[in-house]
Amino acid sequence: MKKAEREHVNKVAELGCVACYVQAGVWGTPGEIHHIREGQGMAQRAGWKQVICLCTNHHRNSGNGKLAIHAGKLSFTNAYGTESELLDLTLNSI
Repeated sequence: MKKAEREHVNKVAELGCVACYVQAGVWGTPGEIHHIREGQGMAQRAGWKQVICLCTNHHRNSGNGKLAIHAGKLSFTNAYGTESELLDLTLNSI
């Protein structure tokens, strides 16, 4: 990862979970970096500029009424938007 990419990823992480923002209107829930998969081939992920932040529940552990992108992408997308929409929201907020 290059310096500019690391700085971008840090800004995204500082925002917090984008799905929590969509759900509650508040940024800041600590999370993990998720490379968007939309528009990528099989077993490929986007580059470091195409990442969003998701808390562990929204990223990989569905529970507590939350839907996880890796545990039911269709339900997650219906509730919070597509990865591209969440990426746009993230990029417009940093």
